[in-house]
Amino acid sequence: MLARFKESGFIQHNGDKGENREEILIEFLRNHLPSRYGITKGEVITQKGERSHAIDIIIYDAVNCPVLYAGKTSILPIEGVYGIIEVKSTLSKPEFVDAASKIESFKKLAPRDLGIIANRDAVTLHRASRPFGIVMGYQLSKNSLNSLKENWQEQSHKVYDVNYFTNLVCVLGEGLLHYEQVNLSKGLKELILDTDEFVNLVLTAHKRDDNNEDSDEILLRIINESVKDRTFGRFITYLLIMLTKMKLNVPDLSRYIDPELPIAITKE
Repeated sequence: MLARFKESGFIQHNGDKGENREEILIEFLRNHLPSRYGITKGEVITQKGERSHAIDIIIYDAVNCPVLYAGKTSILPIEGVYGIIEVKSTLSKPEFVDAASKIESFKKLAPRDLGIIANRDAVTLHRASRPFGIVMGYQLSKNSLNSLKENWQEQSHKVYDVNYFTNLVCVLGEGLLHYEQVNLSKGLKELILDTDEFVNLVLTAHKRDDNNEDSDEILLRIINESVKDRTFGRFITYLLIMLTKMKLNVPDLSRYIDPELPIAITKE
C-alpha cells in the first residue's frame, strides 16, 4: 500500500493524486473483503432527499443495496450503507478536522427507523446498526500519533452527540487510534469500535446516573497503537470486526418516491 502510494506521488495534478490514492485502497478492499460488502465512492441520499458530501470510500450491502448513478457519481440509499472511510494523503490537524467533520455530517443523515422482517413463524421489528466513520491517512504531516490523538480528543469535545463520533483513525506505517473502555471496578479492558456499543455505553451510564443507581467505575479513553508495519493488517481486522457486528435494513425505494407509504416488509 505504501509503495503504491509513493508511486502515485509522481502524478502531477493534485486532483488526480487524490483519486489515485483513494483507488489504491478501494481496489484492495474490493479484492480482500467478503463479496457481500460493496466498495465504491460517491454520495449517499436519504428518503427526504438529503445528500451527503462526496465520500472517498463507501462500504455498503452489496446484496440488498442498489447503486444508482448521477453521471459518473455513485448514489446509494443510506439504509444500505455500513460506513465510510475518508482518505487523506497527509494527515495534518486541518486534514483530520476536515475528515472528522465530514464523518459527523454523514452520520447525521442516518435514520433510526425500524425495519420489519417476516419469516415463517413471526414478524419482528429491527432497528438497523448505526454506521461507522473512519479516517485513513497514508502518512503524517510533521506531527505524531500522540498529537493526532490530542486533535481527536479536541474534535470530540465539539461533537454534541456520541452518535456522530469518528470510530477509528489509521495512519499507514505508523499506527491506529481508537477508543477503549476500562472497567476499573472489574479490572477489565474492552475495545470500543462499534458505534452502537459506544452509544449504548454512554446512554447506560447517563441512565444510571439519572436513576441514582450504583454503577461500575468506567473510563473511556483513546488508545494509541503504534504498530508500524502491522498497521494495515490491524486496520483490516478492526474493519471486519465492525462489519460483522452490523445488521442493516433493506433500502425501501418506494419510500424514496413517497415517504408516506407504508414500510415494506422484508422476507427472510
